[in-house]
Amino acid sequence: MSASQLDPKETAARLLAYLRRFKNDRGAMATLRCALSPSKLPKAWPLLAQVRGIGNPRIETIAGLFAYHPVETPTGNLGKTCRRLRVTNEWFDARFRRLLVCDRDQICERLRPVILAAKSKGIPINYEELFADLHYWSSNVKARWARAYWGAPESEESAALVPSESTP
Repeated sequence: MSASQLDPKETAARLLAYLRRFKNDRGAMATLRCALSPSKLPKAWPLLAQVRGIGNPRIETIAGLFAYHPVETPTGNLGKTCRRLRVTNEWFDARFRRLLVCDRDQICERLRPVILAAKSKGIPINYEELFADLHYWSSNVKARWARAYWGAPESEESAALVPSESTP
């Protein structure tokens, strides 16, 4: 199976394994950060070419974000990350809502400030899940992020476990 035919989770795992090699290489990390700037993007291409990332906005985005904040977690999605950011910043609600209204072309561009906010608070990111979410960006992904952010139950089954107020 070629890299272009890989499952997004497998592609994400391979991409992150590749990026982790550069975690302590300040020059490579600076080069990868260029992937988030249209005018500097070609500087990142030599490194992105190794993972077939040239012209792939999801790979470019994850590589650039990882280069800014390489602290990872294997659990949660960006909704959970944003929920943790909201604890100290009431204004974060508006930023999160703006993420949810993004279309496939906009979402990659809007993630940098969120990741930088997470970096400033020492909040880790699940980059593998984020990559898959960007690949499948849809109302389902947005709903999963919203449930994680606002703390709603994951499924209707778990919603049935939440006691409701009964009227006398």
